Amino acid sequence: MKRRQTALLVGLMLLAGGVSLALAGSSPGQTTDDIWEDSPGPSRRPRWHRWFDDETIERIMKGIRQRDPEKARELAELRKKDFEQFKSELGRHGRKEIEQISRERFEAWRQRRQTQFIAWLKTNYPDKEAELTKLKEKDPQLYVKSYEHLEGKYGLIFDADNNNPELGALLKEDLLLKDRRNELIRRFRHERSGAKRQALGSDLQEVVARRYDLIVRRKEIAYEELQRKLGDLQRQIEKSKNDIVEWQDADTRLENIRRRVEALTEGKMRFKWD
Repeated sequence: MKRRQTALLVGLMLLAGGVSLALAGSSPGQTTDDIWEDSPGPSRRPRWHRWFDDETIERIMKGIRQRDPEKARELAELRKKDFEQFKSELGRHGRKEIEQISRERFEAWRQRRQTQFIAWLKTNYPDKEAELTKLKEKDPQLYVKSYEHLEGKYGLIFDADNNNPELGALLKEDLLLKDRRNELIRRFRHERSGAKRQALGSDLQEVVARRYDLIVRRKEIAYEELQRKLGDLQRQIEKSKNDIVEWQDADTRLENIRRRVEALTEGKMRFKWD
């Protein structure tokens, strides 16, 4: 239960308070608007801004109208004039609805994951899936506990299978090897025959050697992933460097200042600057 509560909390935090790491692009002669941000760095825009289709906005507005009709009218007017500022204000006054939507989205995600995990279990560990399915109607409470146990044991393999099939295959084999290792250790400790103990020891050495090779390959995969992330970071660094060079250009500087003053005085802001 504690594990499920932790997962729920993390999920809600990701959904309601996550930040987008996407960087704004720039075109020749026009730099990104991030030059005016108070704190340089990745966008601090909440992830729930991505939900803002008409249906979601109306749902949030409906809740605000019930609590504060006057504020809802102000927001409706602001929406027509400055959509970015409207979203920020909607976040402030519609927190109750946004948190509810966050919980619903997380629950929908959790149910999708559970369905996908059970389907994967049926393909990869059919005996485990069959045992679990029998409990669903027979003993729902035990079913939940059994599911949590299986998700705890096989969840990492499931995720790896979806993201990196090679890593998934390694984890599956490693799980078998660990079971085999434990069985050999148990038999070795209870065996009294010297010859049989020697044979068990030889088998155990083979299992340990194979696990060693698997662990090294897993570390290689992790290293390759770090290299990929480093490549992405290097590209971001290069982009940041190019942006700075462009911003330091005298003509670009004057143009950015002109655009900013125009936006401030004429209310034509396309982005939330402050």
